[in-house]
Amino acid sequence: MKVQKTPAFRGAGVLLVLAALQYVLLEYLAAAAWRDPPYSYAVGFISDLGNPVAGDVFDGRVVDSPLHLLMDIAFVAQGVLFIAAAVLLRTAVAGRLKSVLLALAIVHGVGVILVGFFHESSAALHNGVIVVHSIGAAAAILAGNAIPIVIGVRGERLGIPRRPRVAAAALGVLGLASFALLQADRPLYHAAGGVPERISVYAILAFELILGAAMLARPSLHNTLAPAADHAIATPTERLSS
Repeated sequence: MKVQKTPAFRGAGVLLVLAALQYVLLEYLAAAAWRDPPYSYAVGFISDLGNPVAGDVFDGRVVDSPLHLLMDIAFVAQGVLFIAAAVLLRTAVAGRLKSVLLALAIVHGVGVILVGFFHESSAALHNGVIVVHSIGAAAAILAGNAIPIVIGVRGERLGIPRRPRVAAAALGVLGLASFALLQADRPLYHAAGGVPERISVYAILAFELILGAAMLARPSLHNTLAPAADHAIATPTERLSS
């Protein structure tokens, strides 16, 4: 049966779109402010933009990011907005799918928030803080790319049309494959590690835009969870007429 989208459902869509747009914008501004040597999206890692130590040398890369605070804000905002969207979306989902999506969203959100608070730096490498940063980054990328795959497989229960579901699943697979390549190919890691890293992250951002747009685009959705409940509370007359 068709049910109208609730304000919470639409609100989740808005938060997902906002999360992706703010991330891309703040990353661009941080990269544009980068000092000598010029920032490279191919060689530099995203966390380099959030490194607060001017002139720091991390993993062989010289870091000089005067607007590092913007990148760190982008990390934290992404995590907060993503978790908030999942909390709002939980009202439209039931059963195991609800638990899986919420758990993955929390892992992704907390992971990227950790990246924003525990920065990459040579000092962090020596004092052990880099472990927290690395765990947060890995958790954010792995969980963030697992969610599109789950949506691709089970998204019909949210009323998401087939094309966005297929696109979501493809993005999730691409993101996980890129992350695996980044970890496995050390020469690539040092020569152009920013490419597979960004693919694994941008796949999540593209998913947010696609899912958010799909959630906002249609006036009504097919809800496969509601018919049984509706039938259970129907009056005897309604049951006979059906």
